[in-house]
Amino acid sequence: MKTISKLKSVLVLMVFAAAIFSCSDSNETDYTGVNSIYVKTSEAPVMIASDSTPLKGSLTFTRAYDQPVALEMTVKYQTEGVKDLVTIRPAVVTLPAGSRSVDFEVVSNKKEISEAVLIEISVKEPLPQNDMQVKETLRVNVKPYLTAEDLTMEQQALLEGYKNKGVDLTKWIGVIPVKVTVDVPPTEGLASLVDGMKKTYESKSVITLSEYATVDQPILKITENPMGLTEFLYDILRKETVCNDEYWYGEYAGKYYQKMMDLIGLTKDSQETFSVSLDSIRVNMPQNGESNVEFLGRVLDKYKESVSVVPFVYNYSAWNRLKEKVDAGDETAIECVGYGATVNPVVYLVNSSIDSDSWKDSSRWVEPKGTLKGKKLTFQFNFDHYSATGYTKISVEYTLPE
Repeated sequence: MKTISKLKSVLVLMVFAAAIFSCSDSNETDYTGVNSIYVKTSEAPVMIASDSTPLKGSLTFTRAYDQPVALEMTVKYQTEGVKDLVTIRPAVVTLPAGSRSVDFEVVSNKKEISEAVLIEISVKEPLPQNDMQVKETLRVNVKPYLTAEDLTMEQQALLEGYKNKGVDLTKWIGVIPVKVTVDVPPTEGLASLVDGMKKTYESKSVITLSEYATVDQPILKITENPMGLTEFLYDILRKETVCNDEYWYGEYAGKYYQKMMDLIGLTKDSQETFSVSLDSIRVNMPQNGESNVEFLGRVLDKYKESVSVVPFVYNYSAWNRLKEKVDAGDETAIECVGYGATVNPVVYLVNSSIDSDSWKDSSRWVEPKGTLKGKKLTFQFNFDHYSATGYTKISVEYTLPE
């Protein structure tokens, strides 16, 4: 029987985002300096050791070459004593002449592990051209599989009690596939979202039983990629901050943004970590085979006012560094934050309550709702960020694997 302390040690490791979202997709065809290599993924950089689903990655150059270029991929294991967990396919990627990018897959070798392992995917050196330089590597967390058997005896007893009352959550403990659709309205305050954005993400979440669960109230916690939104939330955070060319770097930018970034070593390409969790997902007893699921909570926004939102908990390495300096009394850090130059996720990702129509726009507001029925766990709700000019609509569907 595995202990809950082991479970926690596995789950609290942060998702390594490693600046996986490009601020610009432009092809710098006239650029003749160092040709930077970026190894990244558009997915959440997390794999389950026993899962057959590959992680899709890409290798991108700043500019293309006139001749084909072949590069051998490498895997470095950051955890001592671990090897051969994954295979890169193909092992050697070839960019055709005139191409800047090529895709690859990271495939699990399905070896059992007891704790999460961090791997770093890059290219073998020396590089074939003198002007090449690896600018960004891909860091991936490989995690062990989680099932209800990994819970404590007390937690398993709670699950058995819920089952006897008509709510079987046993199969919902573990790695669960999720599909989420986001509909972002046109956002005048951000050039990157001026036309809005509609996108569907398919990934997986890690779900467990919350420590707040009681005999009478089943409560779930999503420790990894809650609602399938980690990638989306980090994308919005970067668009609002380090990728906000107009207000952070342009002629209208205040001096404190660059001052703050210099202070903590933050750039568009700095390798940062970003993780999200969500607790207190309350599953009510079923009525006619369907359980209502409550998931909103009250948090403090940037003005220290209580708002009703999906209470995601964020862990962002750049903000951790800045907050540490503020807490230590660093005058420059305090000055920058005082003038609004911050990377606190709450400032940008918590904007207004979503339990009622704060924007007074019925075409964008949706009633927050969660439902558990059979093999489906679904949610619908709004999201509101710093520069938004209306609600983002989000729909989430978890489906139990066969």
